[in-house]
Amino acid sequence: MNRQLSKSIFLSYILGAPIVLLTVITTILIPVIYVGKGLSSMSIVLGSGFQTIGFVLAFLVAFWLGGKLAYTGIKNNNLLISTSFKYSVLVNLIIWIVFCLIVGQSTGNSYFIFTPPAIIAVIVSTTITTFTIGFLISYLIKKINNL
Repeated sequence: MNRQLSKSIFLSYILGAPIVLLTVITTILIPVIYVGKGLSSMSIVLGSGFQTIGFVLAFLVAFWLGGKLAYTGIKNNNLLISTSFKYSVLVNLIIWIVFCLIVGQSTGNSYFIFTPPAIIAVIVSTTITTFTIGFLISYLIKKINNL
């Protein structure tokens, strides 16, 4: 792996991971704030060893692939917004699909991934991250690699 690609993937990890973790935690806690329910979802995600390991691995894979995708997009002179959108779609799809599979498997609702809250979470997260952290990561990858 070349040095520029390594720096890009590292940047994806260092900036993306804290934001996504906070987003997932917030998403789990929102039902608690409004209706008094939702902690059961957090206990499902955090209390299940095998699923938690899978969730952490999903983060690692998503940010690695996202950093690689952003680097390639910037290197190929794609627009920053286009690169940011692709990065955001890839990372959000991986993370939210794994999250939904874990919650669905733990609750017995194997179709959880196709429910409106899950679909809305992917769309909202992708839209927000395209214009925020995804754009910042794409911009910084361009700057640190002088592309």
